[in-house]
Amino acid sequence: MAFTFRYATEADVDEIVAIEEASMTNPWRRDNYLEAIKSDHAFILVAVDGEVIAGFAVFYLTPPESELPDIVVSHDYRGKGVGKAIMTEALLHLKTRGIDTVYLEVRVSNAPARALYSHLGFEEIGKRKYFYSNPVEDAVCMSLRMEE
Repeated sequence: MAFTFRYATEADVDEIVAIEEASMTNPWRRDNYLEAIKSDHAFILVAVDGEVIAGFAVFYLTPPESELPDIVVSHDYRGKGVGKAIMTEALLHLKTRGIDTVYLEVRVSNAPARALYSHLGFEEIGKRKYFYSNPVEDAVCMSLRMEE
């Protein structure tokens, strides 16, 4: 499946929020996405299939580091390589912005995401006890040091 990638705009926020609310037990608020879109220190990369957003990822930028606080693939597109495609494209964008290390947290129970991040070269660097709620769960902290 081939996707196009672009930075999210304010016009995308309703669709992004709908994907988030359908997928997450503690969804982000609309304001969080608008703030990221308007910021010089963040971006949201969307994977688009025709006119439909298949998934998105939010990145906060504090060069030379970046954090991935939110990535979600629409239910209709799960298992089709969207997460990997978004991450692969995002890493290229991050390199052009002078980022050399990316950090993230992922639920201990989220085996598909953990496998994807490991496949992309992320390494486990620690755990955060009780990081998530609804249900309460630990987070695995991971980082990726990108090559020059």
